[in-house]
Amino acid sequence: MAVYSDLYDYILTMIENELAPGSKLPGARKIAERFSCALPKVQAVLDSLEQSGVVESRERSGTYVREGYTENILPHNIACSKFQVALTDEQKQELRREFPEMHLSRAFKKGGVEIFTSFTILTRQQQYQDLSAIFTECFPDSQAEFYMEALKPFMIDGKLCAVPVIFSPQLLWYNPDIFNKAGAPLPSNNWGEAEFFNAIRTLHRTLAGRRIINYSPNFHSWIGFILASGGILFDKNMPDPVLADSLQTLGACLKYVNLLRELDLVEDYENNAPKSFAEGKLAMFVGFRQSSYIFREYGINFTPQAVYMPNLGGRENHQGAALIAFRNEFHDKEKIKKLLKFWLSHSIQETLGKAGYGVPFRKSAALASLDPSSAPDKYLLQKFPPLSSNYHIHSEILGSVISGASTLLNAQRPENLPNFLHELATTMRFLHKITPQKKG
Repeated sequence: MAVYSDLYDYILTMIENELAPGSKLPGARKIAERFSCALPKVQAVLDSLEQSGVVESRERSGTYVREGYTENILPHNIACSKFQVALTDEQKQELRREFPEMHLSRAFKKGGVEIFTSFTILTRQQQYQDLSAIFTECFPDSQAEFYMEALKPFMIDGKLCAVPVIFSPQLLWYNPDIFNKAGAPLPSNNWGEAEFFNAIRTLHRTLAGRRIINYSPNFHSWIGFILASGGILFDKNMPDPVLADSLQTLGACLKYVNLLRELDLVEDYENNAPKSFAEGKLAMFVGFRQSSYIFREYGINFTPQAVYMPNLGGRENHQGAALIAFRNEFHDKEKIKKLLKFWLSHSIQETLGKAGYGVPFRKSAALASLDPSSAPDKYLLQKFPPLSSNYHIHSEILGSVISGASTLLNAQRPENLPNFLHELATTMRFLHKITPQKKG
């Protein structure tokens, strides 16, 4: 006999994986027959999902998936980024046993519990609970157990808004066969700006720009380059936190847009760069350790190499992470502790590490899952470069402005950049001024 949580999970999973918005759900009687349960029990779940804005009931017609349902916040959802696919079936079953009322979802953009990337988490940080005391209670020996430097960007005004599940410095993946064929020197961790640009120009003698390095006109594509070049958009610790129009950021952006034009990348680029790299069509791919998992999904047929992102004039490396956070409305402290202990357990952490999905936040799992004989793991086991997430904007509206401005920035001609960055910075300053700042 099915319980409410089983039906809830089944119906939501069916909606997410099998039904497009506007599609009709199977009838409640058919679902009840499948689970050998009473019809009112199924109807109770459907009524709950209708109240949550996921489905809508049409008189004499049935129940349908609502348009835009993924924008709703379901308190019992664990809204999760893609890395959950790296878990074993046994671990997914364990999660289901330990938290039967929680639904693990990739479709919803928000939930009572969220496991998302740094940018998403930090732009929403005021919507999450402070985990400082709970994290310390769960892991009193945290300094010895975890890579605490990866935690620092998420401690804001004394509040710990999220905890990393996995993290990674930014890496420069490369195809040694393409470099050797072009007569270009192989990348190394000693590379600086001169070596990086010389290699690009050597490759460009025989390769189109879109075959040299991944590019797309979105935030995540260019911000790592800007950071490596010494630029920064926002630093909450500064008297004027908006630095989008600083000389350092202007210089970094000029370097970037000039490179785009030299390689003809503004319009001519690969829409699926990970797939192109896996197929041996792309010389370099700027990403993170978790990129190796994506390459394997595309059936990569060569052994990619990787080094840290070259120093292009900056001091810090762009940190990528998947973090767990709990909305202010999620009041069950004991469940928060159990969920933290589950996702940070050695078993889960080691599984993610062995899958290549980032560096486990737990040190013992990282040591057990990273391969010291292969790059980039051998570097990750030695020393991380200084990590930064200072480029993040700590409010959703500012994050939305930066994301929206990305395509415009990428299309700017060099001579227009000063005016563009001035306009962007002015907008950011105004929005920062009128956005309520939560005191720590």
